[in-house]
Amino acid sequence: MVNTTKLWAFFPYPDYVTLVNMALFDLPDYYRNEPTLGWWDELTTYCDLNLNEVGIVVFMAFLWTLLRWFLTKTVFLPFGAWAGLSKKNRAKFPESAWRCIFYIASWSLAAYVLLGNHFYVFEDPPTLFKDWYPGKPVAFDIQIVYMVEGSFYLHCMFATVFLDVWRKDSLMLCIHHVVTLALIALSYGARYTTTGVMVIFSHDFNDICLEFAKCMIYSKVRRGKFHMLNERLANVAFGLFASGWILGRMYWFPLKTLYSILPRTAKIYYTGHLPFGIEFNVMLWALMGMDLYWFAFIAYFFIKIVTGQVSEMEDIREDDESSDDETYKNGKVVEDSVANGVHPVGHSKPEGVTMNGDGLKQRRVAVEPTKE
Repeated sequence: MVNTTKLWAFFPYPDYVTLVNMALFDLPDYYRNEPTLGWWDELTTYCDLNLNEVGIVVFMAFLWTLLRWFLTKTVFLPFGAWAGLSKKNRAKFPESAWRCIFYIASWSLAAYVLLGNHFYVFEDPPTLFKDWYPGKPVAFDIQIVYMVEGSFYLHCMFATVFLDVWRKDSLMLCIHHVVTLALIALSYGARYTTTGVMVIFSHDFNDICLEFAKCMIYSKVRRGKFHMLNERLANVAFGLFASGWILGRMYWFPLKTLYSILPRTAKIYYTGHLPFGIEFNVMLWALMGMDLYWFAFIAYFFIKIVTGQVSEMEDIREDDESSDDETYKNGKVVEDSVANGVHPVGHSKPEGVTMNGDGLKQRRVAVEPTKE
């Protein structure tokens, strides 16, 4: 059970300026003075991963892909057809519905593990390194969280390129998945696992709200009729998304996780060699930079609302499209090829497209044509 009486007994944080100054001083000082045999020797000495664990993660990634395909074919696409969603929203709804279901499960698991069994890190973040040592056995509950998250982001690497709708920030999303997988593998191998669960806890709640809001947006017009309840639920979800982003990614993540992993802070409780002190910090700060990048989208959206440029929820990461029409020949999708993003005169960029990795060719998602 979560000890709610301690929920606000937080460790005194530094302010943001102090945090940045600490990083600018601590990391160069660590690089100059911390004894090390080099990156490769540290990896072979301190990183403890075995092939059985890697095999489980790869197998689970395959299962996530199979489960997504099954739910798309048996639940999400049939729902879109039954509800009479537009063709473009039928193409996009399965992606968000799948992600929403997964993030509800994964964040709930991380929250249960962190708040129920490891709440001390909220009261005193440097205790992450109390009684820590290289090769320390990973608690079973944390091990489950890592297997679930690592396999999902391995699945996402494939899904972002080959299954999902390509958007303005999809390349950034691919980079995010690479950094996340590297963080998961390195933090697990070096036994910085409680830190990893903190990262998951502070990030995944936003994804629940975002994907739920998108599901509401895609399904608010059904059989040509607008449903206000979906619009209101989307607005509530976006409000929770923005609030959760500020609390989790702009507050907890930098002023708990980034602060606790700095060499000076870690050595409050641990005085030995801190492996991967540079690499781990650099990747976490890179993740913070991506959070700031996406926060700019949120701020931009609020500006559009305040200035009256938008009157309803939309996904501002998607390319502008002017038509919901699809072209078919003999019941099959017509493929449009484009070079360097330039479209033929009289043709608009289709909604609900997938794109291969080089960004040079687009094809419309195959959806059975129906009269709407």
